[in-house]
Amino acid sequence: MVRLRKKERREETMELKETAISSETVYDGKIIKVQKDRVRLPNGKEALREVVRHQGGVCVCAVDGDLNLFFVRQYRYPFQEAMLELPAGKLDVEGEDAYDGALRELREETGIIAADMMPLGEIYSSVGFCDESIHMYLAVNIEQGKQCLDEDEFINVEKIPLGRAVEMCLKGELKDAKTVACVLKAYIILEQLQREAGRTEAEAHE
Repeated sequence: MVRLRKKERREETMELKETAISSETVYDGKIIKVQKDRVRLPNGKEALREVVRHQGGVCVCAVDGDLNLFFVRQYRYPFQEAMLELPAGKLDVEGEDAYDGALRELREETGIIAADMMPLGEIYSSVGFCDESIHMYLAVNIEQGKQCLDEDEFINVEKIPLGRAVEMCLKGELKDAKTVACVLKAYIILEQLQREAGRTEAEAHE
């Protein structure tokens, strides 16, 4: 039997880049700016892109010594629902340091003061149409202070055990994307820290 060779096909890698031809600002608000851009595609054709511009934000997972996480519940008008989320917010001014913004948002929304914060990375909230970037942090060695809410903010603070928070993420009970990402990242980091602490303690007793 003669075996036929499959015809070798060379896959060409296309440069995945779109170049702006023109840009029009159609809305310039307090929180977002909306642009309508005409772009040139990799194949040379043109297309329209509607882009929401946002100066970025922060999200903080604060954990106490008993591995409880601190959440905020607030009404989210777009979904007509009171949502449970981690403390978060936008950077107040362009160029504000994300670390400083995270400390500020945590204290304003919950009253919590964190002695230490560990960066958990950055996520893009919705890459198809928005350039918002959210910096996530794990806050430890915390102290409870007093909330300092804006006059148009109405927030309840809730404390939830870490294990229960992870379960809520996996079951879809927590629906806010940044909260889910931050809780699961924090869980992994805290598990690693506990294992390392256990190894260190075991080595000390050898």
